[in-house]
Amino acid sequence: MNTAPDRVDVSIVLVGLNACHFIVECIASVQAAQWPDCTYEVIYVDNGSRDDSVARVRELYPHVPLIANPDNRGYCPAANQGARIAKGDYFFFLNDDTIVLDDAIARALRTLKAQPDGGVVGSRLLNLDRTDQWSGRRFPTLWSAFLGRRSWLTRFMPQAAPVADYLCKNEVAAGVPFEADWVSAAAMMVSAKDHWAIGGFAEDYYYWHEAVYCDRMRDAGRKVVLDPQSQIVHYEGKGSGKRTYPVLRWHIRDFHRGAFRCFREHYGLSRFNPLSWLVGAALSTRASLLLAANWFTAPRS
Repeated sequence: MNTAPDRVDVSIVLVGLNACHFIVECIASVQAAQWPDCTYEVIYVDNGSRDDSVARVRELYPHVPLIANPDNRGYCPAANQGARIAKGDYFFFLNDDTIVLDDAIARALRTLKAQPDGGVVGSRLLNLDRTDQWSGRRFPTLWSAFLGRRSWLTRFMPQAAPVADYLCKNEVAAGVPFEADWVSAAAMMVSAKDHWAIGGFAEDYYYWHEAVYCDRMRDAGRKVVLDPQSQIVHYEGKGSGKRTYPVLRWHIRDFHRGAFRCFREHYGLSRFNPLSWLVGAALSTRASLLLAANWFTAPRS
């Protein structure tokens, strides 16, 4: 592993939960990546796995600093835990269910350093078939509720102008780094100084924490950028296994609560603003429809 004794350029912070195969493969891909003129370390924070994740990482990668939490503390608290013990001048937050391609992380670092007032650089996340997951986005609008990344309307008309704008499709196709409103924390580079200057990840969020994080970074006068040439394969959500209905119910509720809080923070809306009521009602309706749909399809145990 390419490391220095006391300081390194990049600390790669991984958070995992019941994803033994994925985390082992992910660390292997980090070690096999290209690291021109760049030193790094890997830090693994386990969020209470009940499989062999901790034992396998300790066995295969004994030099990787490892924090084994007794239970699931959530992504943001765990990522901040890893950052607190990091030796790097920069942090690269990386999901456990990923495969690093070529010099993706080293390139993200070069891109960040080259950006005047650069705050965050996100990598381009790809599915296994190398199609895009659209990891750089504009801040959600009313259109996004109907033409979001996974909606059936988006699948029906993927090149519609509101879809292309929200998912930054034209900018990704151009292949050069560009400013986005927010990028996915599944593969995100940030300086240690800037990370802590905005308080780290917001630990009272689960969903929408990336949008809140990037919003706060932009409020601090720092740019958020996606580099289409920094490419990482992302299994997306496969790490923790198939979700039962009780787990899905929690995720659906938290997603919509997070969206409501994030929207209000972004636009500075009080709880009593009529627009808050309208958005809250729309999100509640959407969540109810998803809960009803999953009631008939999701496993119970």
